[in-house]
Amino acid sequence: MNNLANKLNYIENARSILKNVKCFILDLDGTFYLSDRIFDGSIDFLKTLEANNIEFRFFTNNSSKNTRFYINKIKNMGYDLDENMMLISNQVIISYIKDKMPNKRIFILGNEYLKKDFKEADLNLVEDSAEVVVVGFDTSLRYDNLSKACRFIRNGAIFLGVNPDFNCPTVDGFIPDCGSICSLITASTGVKPEFFGKPSKYTLDYVLKNTGYKDNEIAFVGDRLYTDIAIGENNDSITILVLSGEAKVEDLGKSEIQPTLVFNNLKEVGEILKRSKS
Repeated sequence: MNNLANKLNYIENARSILKNVKCFILDLDGTFYLSDRIFDGSIDFLKTLEANNIEFRFFTNNSSKNTRFYINKIKNMGYDLDENMMLISNQVIISYIKDKMPNKRIFILGNEYLKKDFKEADLNLVEDSAEVVVVGFDTSLRYDNLSKACRFIRNGAIFLGVNPDFNCPTVDGFIPDCGSICSLITASTGVKPEFFGKPSKYTLDYVLKNTGYKDNEIAFVGDRLYTDIAIGENNDSITILVLSGEAKVEDLGKSEIQPTLVFNNLKEVGEILKRSKS
């Protein structure tokens, strides 16, 4: 009886919280899909938001691709997405560099998608004498490029990491992400990067500016405590952990970072949201 009462109280509390959300910021990997497999209920969740006139954006830290790639991926999964609905860590770091150091010589350790975004932003990419080293989720990592990045940083180049994620979830398990590559560089050079993407204040400010909402009107939804949920620390954003990706129930007991709400997946969030709007 106590377990049932606790569950009912939790649902009622969740309904009360969700009914005040004006915009959901949704993670991709481990939240909306896993690799090329979309989770059951993901598209229905978007349709529930539409039916209730609630806005949403996707925001992914995954800097191995770019906005166009992710829009096409979701389209192929069955949902047509406007380009302005997809936000990515690439955009956050580019916005910062254009504002703070637009004329610096930049070396990128990352995939061609990331380099293309920088080129389209008219930033100065170089292979030698770099003043800034930008490290992304480089799935084609080459040792000579890694060595070059370390050399530039030892010579005084500013070290920036696009996203702090240590691992990226796949159907076959986790693979090393940008944070792991940056840790390798730090081990070699002794220099730590400044990170962008979630949970940085740069990303929070970028999202608030993009949506036009206040922090207490936004809910960040994701599967990772130290990025998707940590972005809600020291502000009034709502954070929703889904257990469909990296984080598991047992991780909550070991973490200082705690979400506002926890659900198994987006499908469950959608079901509660339907009740809160009824």
